[in-house]
Amino acid sequence: AYEGVHPRHRLFGGLKRLNRKQGDGTVHWLMEGHPGAEIHPELQPVEGEPVVWRSELRPGEGLISALRAKATTKVVLAGVKTASGVLATCEALVDQGLLVYIVRECVADNDQARGEAALQHILPQYADIFAVDTFREQISQEIMMDMYIAFKTAPRAG
Repeated sequence: AYEGVHPRHRLFGGLKRLNRKQGDGTVHWLMEGHPGAEIHPELQPVEGEPVVWRSELRPGEGLISALRAKATTKVVLAGVKTASGVLATCEALVDQGLLVYIVRECVADNDQARGEAALQHILPQYADIFAVDTFREQISQEIMMDMYIAFKTAPRAG
């Protein structure tokens, strides 16, 4: 349990140590297959869409590999702990050369002030932050532009 988590990790190391003493039946927070770690029914992945579990603050090679395999260039990031998990994932994705979008209504933090500070002052250095309605308009325009560029640059017969 808690494979890959260093026992001295400030956030997750305590869970690993406690799990080692009390077992999976008692200590299973954020562990795949246990209550609280389920994906909400409205957010279930479509067939073939990867689900990547992580054991560190920054995402591991599993997420990066899944995105590379699909030749992904843009990512919409959603999640909890805006100022830690979302931020760390955003930084890792940007390090890989991906364009990152964050929809305000799709992230949350248990400390509202900290989450808002991350959205206003830190995350905009790495990602485009949008309200959901603005995002819908922006992404539809970008999809149209991407399709236009693909059409214009496609090899032609003759």
